[in-house]
Amino acid sequence: MPPVEAGLGEPRVLLTEEEIASTVARLAAEMSARYHDGVVLIGVLRGSVPFLADLVRAMTVPVSVDFMAITPYTPGSGRVRLLKDLDLDIAGRDAVIVEDIVDTGLSTAFLRTELRRRNPRSVAVCTLLDRRVRRVVPVEIDFAGLDVADSFVVGYGLDHEGRYRNLRLVAAADVELLAADPDAYVPVFYGSPG
Repeated sequence: MPPVEAGLGEPRVLLTEEEIASTVARLAAEMSARYHDGVVLIGVLRGSVPFLADLVRAMTVPVSVDFMAITPYTPGSGRVRLLKDLDLDIAGRDAVIVEDIVDTGLSTAFLRTELRRRNPRSVAVCTLLDRRVRRVVPVEIDFAGLDVADSFVVGYGLDHEGRYRNLRLVAAADVELLAADPDAYVPVFYGSPG
């Protein structure tokens, strides 16, 4: 990582590219062992895309892939809304919701309930990062990558205003700094232009 410019709060790397790869391999092996007849992986757009792509390539059983998109849970509204639904019929099939991070559990609980209405054989949850410290509703995580503390994280699908998703690492970032300047970490992670 390039040196931090003077005045910037240095991001702290939580997961290196190698640690992410090792975690993905472990989760793919666990899922392949459970679903030897095949499974439908359901990526939650957009943050899950890098994680889902790596999981799919590491799986050793037949895999179908589909996507869902939902509105973020906001404390004011108290609800989540479906923006993009599945194209696949999951009735009678094993399905796994693939998340980049499970935080309060509200969105994950909504998705699990919604998918169970479609009569799948089973619905499980796989997440790269589990931030249990912020859990509001109990939600079972069947395949968990790593626990993460209550810090704002970016990288490997996790973003701030659409930035930093393509990082090959996960880093804790200063959310106040990013609120003031969403591009504050661009020179840190990508180097200076030119």
